[in-house]
Amino acid sequence: MDTLQRLAIEAECSRLMTTFSLCTDTFDYDRALGLFVPDCTFQRADEVFEGLDGLRFVLNRRNPERITRHIVSNMLIDVEDETTATGQAYALVFGHVGALDEHGEAPLGAPDSLVIFNGGFTRTQDGWRIKTWRIDLSFRRKAA
Repeated sequence: MDTLQRLAIEAECSRLMTTFSLCTDTFDYDRALGLFVPDCTFQRADEVFEGLDGLRFVLNRRNPERITRHIVSNMLIDVEDETTATGQAYALVFGHVGALDEHGEAPLGAPDSLVIFNGGFTRTQDGWRIKTWRIDLSFRRKAA
């Protein structure tokens, strides 16, 4: 594999990580599901969900009144071969539940948490997709 091919794979996998966060923030669950292979695994804390139905369950149980924004950074993708890659990224999570101000904005407070995304990626006939996704909590803001 040449450098250009490896860089292209890294960019595609990084884009999957960012796109998933954006879809979560905007409640675009159909698009989020399209980023994953049908037999995917999604893990958060001690909960493991299998397949697209499991992922849909996780997404649908989110509080629809909670506004979130994920700031994804420090992405590092390791390309194993032409069809397999893994990666990690940090996500700083801001959240708000409640009324917005007259401009439709939420008040800015400290981030709720810092999590680590751990992804496993595979090339399909439709392009790169997420096969495994694990979210590990690193820091959480204590409730006031």
